[in-house]
Amino acid sequence: MNMFNTSLTLRRGLLALALSACASLALAETFHIELNTSSLSGDGWIELQFNPGNFSSMTAASVTLSDFVGFGSSSNAQINGAVSGSLSSGYTISNTDAGGWNDLFHSVNYSGGKIAFNVSFSGAADPAQSASGSVFAVGLYGADGLTPVGTTDPSSSLVQLNWYAGKTANAGNIVATPLVNSLPTTVSAVPEPTSWALMAAGLALLGFVRRRHRAV
Repeated sequence: MNMFNTSLTLRRGLLALALSACASLALAETFHIELNTSSLSGDGWIELQFNPGNFSSMTAASVTLSDFVGFGSSSNAQINGAVSGSLSSGYTISNTDAGGWNDLFHSVNYSGGKIAFNVSFSGAADPAQSASGSVFAVGLYGADGLTPVGTTDPSSSLVQLNWYAGKTANAGNIVATPLVNSLPTTVSAVPEPTSWALMAAGLALLGFVRRRHRAV
């Protein structure tokens, strides 16, 4: 009886471990954004913005951009506000420049069939969750840098990710909002490596205990 109870407790603990890992996947702070440009050709521009809804009541936050696909040279990138970095090292956009928009305008090539990158969010805690949220927006333009591509939304954005400060540091609440557009856009969470490892370990141990229980 004691052996049965111990085995049951262990299985429940391992299942909780696996479920905890799954929950951490759902709370990922990194997202992969992919824009399907198979219907387009030639060169164009991508606009990436990260700005608070209200500069006077916001929580400091930033996004880090990496793993670029379809981007052109950084030499002709146009930067406004709190933006730093490069294509090779990655770009960081903060939401703290009250003087204007925090904006990266970068050349892209549509002929490869897709424009893609990862965006990671981080920010200070807001226990009361009363501060204004911030919006990360993505838009595409033609070679002239003026004509929006793939969308009829008034903001010219294809997708927006809304970040709200969480109750603990670096734990924001992020909501992806696809906008009205004719260009297929995919936003998917990118789990942390530790989350995958934790889930795999929990499931493997759970399988081992089940096999051992059957053998007994």
